[in-house]
This record gives sequence, C-alpha cells and structure tokens, in this order.
Amino acid sequence: MSTFEPDDGLDALLRESLHGAADTVMPSGDGLSRIQNRVAARRSRQRWMRPTMALGSAAVVSLVAIGAYAAAHRGGTDTIKTPVATQPPTQTPTAEPTATPTTPAAPVVAFPRRAIFPFVSAKDERAWEQQAAASSPAWQSDPQTVASSWVANVLQVSSLHVTRQISTPTKVDVVLGRDQADGSSTRPIDVTTVHLVKYGKAWIVTGATDGSGLLRIASPGAGAKVSSPLVVSGPGGGVDRAALVQVRDATTPASYGEGHTGSFGVQGWSTSVSFSSPSSSVGVVIVVERSNADGLPARVAAEQVRFGSGSVVAASQYFYGIKGGRVTKFAASNGAAVTYLTTQQPGGPASDPQLVGGDVYFLRATGPCSVALHKVSTNTSNGMPRELDVADPDSSYGITGFAVSSSTRFTYYEQACDPAKTPQARLVLADSVNDHGSWKRSIDFSSQPPMVIADPSYEPTTGSTAYIDAIVQSGTSRYLARYDEFKTGSPTPSRNACPGYDINNGRPWALETDANGTVWFATQTGSSMQVVKCVAGGQTAIVAFTVPGNLQPKDVDVSSDGSVLLTDSDGQIWRWDGSGDPHQLSPSQPVTDVTW
Repeated sequence: MSTFEPDDGLDALLRESLHGAADTVMPSGDGLSRIQNRVAARRSRQRWMRPTMALGSAAVVSLVAIGAYAAAHRGGTDTIKTPVATQPPTQTPTAEPTATPTTPAAPVVAFPRRAIFPFVSAKDERAWEQQAAASSPAWQSDPQTVASSWVANVLQVSSLHVTRQISTPTKVDVVLGRDQADGSSTRPIDVTTVHLVKYGKAWIVTGATDGSGLLRIASPGAGAKVSSPLVVSGPGGGVDRAALVQVRDATTPASYGEGHTGSFGVQGWSTSVSFSSPSSSVGVVIVVERSNADGLPARVAAEQVRFGSGSVVAASQYFYGIKGGRVTKFAASNGAAVTYLTTQQPGGPASDPQLVGGDVYFLRATGPCSVALHKVSTNTSNGMPRELDVADPDSSYGITGFAVSSSTRFTYYEQACDPAKTPQARLVLADSVNDHGSWKRSIDFSSQPPMVIADPSYEPTTGSTAYIDAIVQSGTSRYLARYDEFKTGSPTPSRNACPGYDINNGRPWALETDANGTVWFATQTGSSMQVVKCVAGGQTAIVAFTVPGNLQPKDVDVSSDGSVLLTDSDGQIWRWDGSGDPHQLSPSQPVTDVTW
C-alpha cells in the first residue's frame, strides 16, 4: 500500500481542484440511483483492483500536481499545456412530447339559413364556384353588384344606385337610394338597405330593410313556411301611406302574386296575397312604399319565405308550337318534338298557338279568305284529341291575331280580304269562348294604319275592369296600347301599357302580359333582339335579356314559372330561365310561334 507525504500545501491545492471539478457535474434526475448501483458493483471488484488503482492514482496525482504548479507560476516565458480532464456527459431530463405548432383551422361557416339571392343552398354556391373558376371577376363576388342586381332584376325595383356600404369581414350592408323629385327640386333619399353575408367566394343576400324603420314586415317572420293566401302585416307610422306587397321567387324575376295595403297610418297595415304555385321552395316577400312626391319607390323591405312542398310546381317541361301545319308538343329542354295534337287538315295550316289552361288555341285557315279561331286539348291519353271551332271572323275577314284570358274571354283582330272594304279591320271583344260568345263588341279601324301588330294580350282582371294590351302601329311608329274591353273607342287609345319605355330604343314586334300584370315584349334594335319587361304599372322598363344579331322577333311567351321563349322570323327559338343569358333550342324544323 503506498502512502503520500504532505508537500508544502500541495495536498490542499489538489483537494480544491478536485472539488471544483466535481461542482461542475450536474447529475440527471436518476443520477443518484445510478451512482449508488455503480458503487455497489465496484465494491465487489476492489480486492483485485486496489493495486492497479494505486498506480493509477499516483499518476493522476502527479499530473494534477504539475498542473497546479503551472497555474501558480503563470509568469514564466514557457507555456505548459496541461491536459484537460474529460468530464462525464451530462444528461438532460427527458421532456414531455409536445405537439408541432400548426396554423389554426379556419372556422367552418354555415350556409345562411335566410339566403335569398343569388344562391339558396350551399350546393348551388359550390357548383357556381366550379363553373366560374375560369372567369374573373365574377359579379357574385362583389356585394354591391349582388345587391343592385337583386333589387333591379329580381325584385323589379329600378332606378336605385349604391349610396354607401357598411362592412365587416363576413357581413355587408349595402344602402341603395335615388334622387327624389319634389316639384322643381330633387334631393337624395335612401330607399333600402340590403343585408349580405359571405359564404365561400360569393356574397349572399339575406334580406332588406328600410333604414328609417318606418316600413317593416311584422308577419310572416323571416324564413317562415307560407301557403296561399298569405296575410302580410306591419306596424303603422305616419299618415297617408300605402304599400304594394308581392310574393316572388328568390332568384328569378317570377312574381307569384300581389296585394295592396290601401291607405294606412298609425294603426298599422295588413293585406292578403293569393299566389300561384311557385317553381322553387324558396321565395321572398317584398313590400314597396311609393313616394307621394314622384310615385317612385321611397321605402323597400324584403325577407325570405319558404313554400310548402305541396305548393311547388316543376318548371315547364313542354311548350307547344306548329310543325308541318299541326299543333305539336315540344320538349322545353331542347326543342325536340314529342307528339302531335292535331291531324293534317285540308283547310290550310294551323298557326299562332296559345296555351290557356289545358287547351291550346290556334288559328286555322278555313277558306280562301277566312281564318278562324280553334282549340285542342293537351290531353292525349285517349288518343288524338278533337279539334274544336271557337270563333269565326265576319264574312270577307280573316283573323290575324288573338288573345284568350284565363276566364276564357277572348278578343281577336280581323282584317278585310278586300282592300276596298270598310272598315279595313276590327278588334273584336267577346265575353266567352263558349258558343262563340254571347256578346261581342268591336273597335273599327277604318283604314290601316293604324293597325294591331301580332297578338294582343289580356291583363289580369281586377273587379269589373279588364284591359287588353296590344302593339299598335301608326305610320312608321309603334307603341304599346291599352284597350278597355268593355268600351268601344278609338283604334289608338290614349292609354299606354308601358309609358316607361322609350320607343326610340327599338320597335316592339311581339308582346305578352303575364298573370302578374308584367308586360313582356320583344324589340329589334338593329344589332340585337331584346326582351323588355314593364313593371310598376308600366312606369319602369327593364331589359330582361338580349340575343345579339340583326334578327327580327316573331313571338314571345312567358310560362307560369317566369321562363321566357323567344322566336325570330326564321324559326329559331331561345329559352331564358330568369337569369343569365338565354340558350338556343334546336327543333328539327323552324318554329316561329310558341306557347307554354
């Protein structure tokens, strides 16, 4: 066993150095237990390891002593590099696993339950996104354009412009107004505030309110399921007020019914609206209050309603026209002929069909100078239906245009075959198509022009009043005339069925007034055909759609669901379903006159 003698405090310096090295060692959490285990294992080996350890300890002590001596004598010119003792590696305590930081997922935004326009379901919006991916920019992505389009084209409230916008990241209120004329002065007014929410890439209209709060819909509530007749009511406020209430489709211009509140003031207002079967499950109730100063809209409120499944009808699947001189049923999707309703007749070809109820009325040439009004049922379950005679013209006259009302009253325009005959034409009005009518009145046209162009059309009957709209040509000019069915008078009445239309924008060639009183007519501008609709009592004319090209319109017809058929003089057919551009159908033969 070796012993070490003390040498001038060297042992103290060695102990200090060893303690300093030990203080830098930081054991891990389980370091103590591991050290204890190692110590126990080493004790069993100490008997044969002691001689070796003695020799090793002497060497270590010598090296440390040399290092300590060098540290105490650093002033010398010679530098002695001492070996650095290798410390055992420290072990960092094992940390609990942590999740990798990620970007928070965007919240899922639900499709708005009160959606009205331009989409009423998330499926419709997603389909639009896929179709519109290649086109940019899309108007559905701009809240101001969406609001303006909805109010002007769907609600049929024109002459409004955006005055301001109130925005949040997901909601926008677009305020629409106009300049109100009052005597010789005008002043800007706000008419309605359209509420929109963001879904996907589109802005969705959820309703409209009157910013002043004076015009409100108290019942039905927004999103309520409704049926006909519908009672719509609201609170009063002010004096000498009246409002128009309409039940309309959500995304197309189709109007299903309307009612008038009459005068109301502090007592509130209420009206009952009967409406026809809608073509979709989502609609809108709109209330319009007009200004006493200029008769134009002053306040507008609108909200979503839903129709029961039993009241919804499918879009028109068929239309009727003439193929090979026979009344024919066509598929509305592409214009393909489905079946014939009449047989070949020796008296001459049929023309000019009009569908009223379950019957198609049409003109049949019955002689060299005689064209009569006939009808045929659309029911072919028992084979080819029988063709019936409805009205015959006066002797030496032939019918060139006609209209049949929903109550089966009718009117027709007959022209003389002899240019020397007086009068040259008559507008004949009859009370019923049964037994050729029990009474008739006529408006005589002593010479032509003036003359009626194409078919006239009945306005919806209100009480004992019935009006007939027609295109009248006087010289080279044309206008939309309004005749009183129960009064004979001038062949060019002073009443204008569409005073809001500027005739310089295009001459009308064909017209139809739908069940809601909207006058639709086709014009030729020189560079396109346009279908225009007159709303708000004819004070406002709006272009519904355009077909480019210098084509001449021949016929226009509106279905109960608001879809429109347009033909030209070459027998081409276009179908328009309430928004966007029309698409052309492809019948196997030209079809110039259509109905559905």
